[in-house]
Amino acid sequence: MKFVVGTIITACLGLGILAVKNSESQKIVEQMKMPAYVKAIYSMPVSYDPIKMNDGASLIFSELVYEGLLRFTEDYGVQPAIAKSWSTSDDGKVLTFKLNPNAKFHNGEPITAHDVKVSLSRNVSPESLVYKFYDVIKGAKPYNQGKSKQVDGLQVIDDSTIEIHLRKPYPPILYVLAGATAKVLPAKELLANENFFAKPIGSGPFKIQYIEDSKIFLARFSKYYGNKPKVAEMVLTVMDQKEAMGQASLGLVHDLSSWPMSGQEKVFDHGQDIDSIVSDTWVIGMNTRKSPFDDLEVRKLFQQSIDTEKFRTKFYPDAKPAFGYIPPGFPGHKRAAKKHTLLDQAPPKDLIQIHVPQELAKSKEMTEFFEEQLKTNGWNVEVLLTKWGKMMKGYNEKSLQAFLVSMIVDYPDSEFLLNNFESTNTDNFSGIADNEIDQLIKESRKTQDRVKRQKIQKQLSKRVNELALTVNLFHSRAHYWVHDCVEDFRPNLLAVAYTDYRKVKFNQECLERSGQWDNMQAMK
Repeated sequence: MKFVVGTIITACLGLGILAVKNSESQKIVEQMKMPAYVKAIYSMPVSYDPIKMNDGASLIFSELVYEGLLRFTEDYGVQPAIAKSWSTSDDGKVLTFKLNPNAKFHNGEPITAHDVKVSLSRNVSPESLVYKFYDVIKGAKPYNQGKSKQVDGLQVIDDSTIEIHLRKPYPPILYVLAGATAKVLPAKELLANENFFAKPIGSGPFKIQYIEDSKIFLARFSKYYGNKPKVAEMVLTVMDQKEAMGQASLGLVHDLSSWPMSGQEKVFDHGQDIDSIVSDTWVIGMNTRKSPFDDLEVRKLFQQSIDTEKFRTKFYPDAKPAFGYIPPGFPGHKRAAKKHTLLDQAPPKDLIQIHVPQELAKSKEMTEFFEEQLKTNGWNVEVLLTKWGKMMKGYNEKSLQAFLVSMIVDYPDSEFLLNNFESTNTDNFSGIADNEIDQLIKESRKTQDRVKRQKIQKQLSKRVNELALTVNLFHSRAHYWVHDCVEDFRPNLLAVAYTDYRKVKFNQECLERSGQWDNMQAMK
């Protein structure tokens, strides 16, 4: 899809929602019978509205608090959520979903097909930032353009049945409906309250207790229709990586899975190392709207001026080398480097500014690495440590010249990462406008044959790599730190946002034996 969806960090835009006095929050926390499960995150969500989510922290929040028709399994599959069952017509153009009669919103109201229709209509509204994933729904375009008052392809059959009619068969739509932006919200409250997202109501396994400037307090939803969470309370708390590792070493944090880690950090002396492959590629993105990256030969020279293997072995030695943009396991992944003719032209004199997220534990060392590499090769470069919120703002405004990010496949299909380079995509960070890319994406979307579709995606990946739009650094093998007393933490192969926290639990005997129970009680 894009970076950040499940990726490293996000920024709080000063929403200040659900703020309560510290005394009140303290009182609520003191009511906990077990220690709250504390998950450290880089920053607050950019948005609490699913149709505006384009960052990791927002998606983590979404998966905990909201629920959609479907959910991802841990290995690229989909499973029932609000929909207890679904079927597809013989021509692949009509999907019928039967809702779980036990599914309820956090306010106790039952979830109906009308709620689904209203919610998914928002995904193709003019305000939606994720329209491109839902535009295959019949009637999406006229609704998005304000020419229709309803989405013809969303048809309520009865309170517990909804049909989604597509303009054409599109099997990946099931992945979209299992994602963190396809959530179902209570239509009545949503339509009546323009400030709904100041205190949002979901139907997920956790409900909001309250939100402070840097913490989100969640509680297990007692009327959740599915397997209820094993932990009663959960706290998402904003810290930079160094602080989070320090708190984790003291037993005051249970989960550092939001950060990219190598497994060699000292904090692993005090916790579990749960390693897993990740569908991502860490890159330095280049903005072709900004000189000198509007020149293909300059971009190629820039790529060749950075020793990506040296960067990988220095900072993430357990990661896989990245020879292209697409991560392992997906059509278009490059398994080996292609020999290039070394370019011998001198770099341009233009100042190159590269933004590196300040919150990364070794961000300072990374800036020094890039500066040394590029200056040695004759580049006029400045590497800037940038707070994630500021970097996200520049990313969205397309004002950054170059930036270090992790590009994660939000859905298990190469197209969702490659369409970042479609000329009409508002999330096209590179600014490239290439007819061949546009045509291949269109062809991929209309091709139903799996083998043919993968062949197209390989061509598309090849073209993206030819245009030298990113410096591909590595594909992560994530090392997730979790507390010694945490059990059943199982990473999702797609992204950390999709970790199923319904399964995670404490071993109370471990907490008491290690003294961490007392530490957690003291933290309250």
